[in-house]
Amino acid sequence: MRGWPAYERAIASRRGRRSAVTAGALALVVGLGAYALVGTASGTVSVKAGSAASEHHSKHHAAKSAQGSASAPTSAPGTPAPNGTFTTPAGTTATIASLRGKPTMVWFVAGGCASCAASIPAVASHFDQLHATGLRVLTLGLYGDFASGKKGVAELLTFGREAAFNEPITRAGWEWGMASKALSLAYDPAGIPDLYVLIGSTGHIRYRNSVPDSTMGALIAAAKHLDTHAQTTAAVQPCC
Repeated sequence: MRGWPAYERAIASRRGRRSAVTAGALALVVGLGAYALVGTASGTVSVKAGSAASEHHSKHHAAKSAQGSASAPTSAPGTPAPNGTFTTPAGTTATIASLRGKPTMVWFVAGGCASCAASIPAVASHFDQLHATGLRVLTLGLYGDFASGKKGVAELLTFGREAAFNEPITRAGWEWGMASKALSLAYDPAGIPDLYVLIGSTGHIRYRNSVPDSTMGALIAAAKHLDTHAQTTAAVQPCC
């Protein structure tokens, strides 16, 4: 299938980074544990560990802000949303075509994507605003980044709950699923996660962008006028 080699390379690269991050996190935990054993008597462990965590958070926030910028949207004709299948949490198969009749945000995420982990709580905290516009949110795991089928959806939901710090992510109007290979390639042939499209009630793509954490204002504005404006596309930035 056209675009598949590039997609596979993107998935493999992200998996490699995920493994490196996991190994680094394990080494950090071991190191902090040893430091705690040595430093507890002096009473300075909590202060130093807290400072390190604070510095790490600041660096992560700065990197996230830098990578999530997008330019102003430009007008373009609306295009029919490509159809494709995805697996629901119940293990059944659904299609993009079945979403017609209600404005929908289709958002692709991956487990090794730092900006996805930041965007999930951002969507959770702004969900009421998005839902008030009549928008349904469908979060899909990119094919190849999680297990296939129902097991993959369970992995995706675990990732979502951990990223959202246990805020409710499965609620009326917020659905989750695992995208098929054909669906992932149709919407995201480069395999870059944290991309999203807004599909109007007639089944046409009206807006494209990425990194909801950094584009939430534009996302809410587009959702309010989803069925009254032509398609717009903001500059897409690779998330990770």
